[in-house]
Amino acid sequence: MGQTECRGCSTSDPATDTVKVSIGATLLADADAGKASSKHQSADVQPGPVLCQEDEESACREAEELSLREEQQEQERQRQRQREEERQREEERHRLAGEQRRWQRERAEAQAREEEEERHRLGSEAELAQRLGAEAAARRAEEERQRTAEEKAHKEAKKKVEVFLKARGFKTMLMPRTTCFKATYPLHVAVQENSADVVSAFLLCGADKKVKNSSGKMPLEVAQKLNNKGSHQAVIAALS
Repeated sequence: MGQTECRGCSTSDPATDTVKVSIGATLLADADAGKASSKHQSADVQPGPVLCQEDEESACREAEELSLREEQQEQERQRQRQREEERQREEERHRLAGEQRRWQRERAEAQAREEEEERHRLGSEAELAQRLGAEAAARRAEEERQRTAEEKAHKEAKKKVEVFLKARGFKTMLMPRTTCFKATYPLHVAVQENSADVVSAFLLCGADKKVKNSSGKMPLEVAQKLNNKGSHQAVIAALS
């Protein structure tokens, strides 16, 4: 068999070959154009880093402004807290001052009441002392009057007794007078004579109203025996 030649290798078509070359050249031209366009675009996009730096600076400024505002707000809150604390302290000072004034006023009122009560008490005590003094003086005066009256009455009674004893022959009011074996005491004689004032004088001078005569009678029994329709009633009253 004879050797077969490759048609495509052995034959050449100028038109076809031209097309092939043209297509390849076109592709190469397009590639070169693309590269040129890419380089051109890369040249146009080259300012990108500058824009990013400006954005970062703007963001930094905004962050600084935000931080400054927050700091200012925090300072304002602190000032408000300080003003509130100062207001509360001022209110507390006013309250304490009011409490102090109220305490001082109440203390002054209590002291005034105590002083008034003390003056009233002293006045009452002075009045009481004066009244008691007056009552004591009145009692002393009454006692003196009574003592003087008693002394006067005793003197008068003693004088009456002395006169009676002397007139009836008695030596003393305690010693009986004996006649015919009969003993008679001065007091029994005064009862028999129905002399109530003399009986009272004897008793005032200390005569014994229970003494018995020789008949065994006491002065009261003698008076009761002699009492006729109340004749010796005054004597009986003096001896009772």
